[in-house]
Amino acid sequence: MINPAPNSIFKKTKRRIIGEVLKTGEVRTDTAWVSVHTSSQKDMVTYEGEGLVVSINGSGSLPLEHAQCVEAQKLAGEIAKRGGIVMTGGRSSGIMEAAASAAGEKSLGVIFPEIEKDASRYGAKVVVNSPQPRIELLGTCSPVIVLFRGGLGTLMTLMRAIVHIKNRSYHLQQLPQLVFVSNYWIGLLHTMMNIDALPKEFLVELKFFNSADEVIKNIPIIN
Repeated sequence: MINPAPNSIFKKTKRRIIGEVLKTGEVRTDTAWVSVHTSSQKDMVTYEGEGLVVSINGSGSLPLEHAQCVEAQKLAGEIAKRGGIVMTGGRSSGIMEAAASAAGEKSLGVIFPEIEKDASRYGAKVVVNSPQPRIELLGTCSPVIVLFRGGLGTLMTLMRAIVHIKNRSYHLQQLPQLVFVSNYWIGLLHTMMNIDALPKEFLVELKFFNSADEVIKNIPIIN
């Protein structure tokens, strides 16, 4: 699959999702911005962003020296170097902490009250009322979504990202996105496909990767 043109994938976007914002969060660079705040509509969360915003997802239980954490850190560092912004699950452990530490002030962590005590010290934070809007924010909103190895939370984000990107075939006004999925998930996805739990066409637009370099290579450069 050919990458979407930067002028389409990185356009200004606004998306409303069900939930409540307990604390707003915003990050801006010279070339990108993202804001998560209360919507004008009741019981809704509004995501707004433009430019290179990358959602990096993965396990919170891996040690920071684990290969997957090292790869996430490398990816986040490159995004920040390009003037982009990294979104994470906001916890001070695993792939979330690795990515946030590399992006620093160019990162936005999405957390909910029950994990606020474990929040990373890096970057800005937005607090939503429950895990559900967190999954929506991380799995459907940004122009680039990356899913490393993870557990149930990452799996839920992966499934939501797969369905959302497929839904673009029905909602043509939805901006194109790049969804990068670690090879770690291939076995599970193939099993789901083989038992008819996941149609093959839902996987067509996914980009599978083994290393951060593969993701970096396939993210368009904004001129």
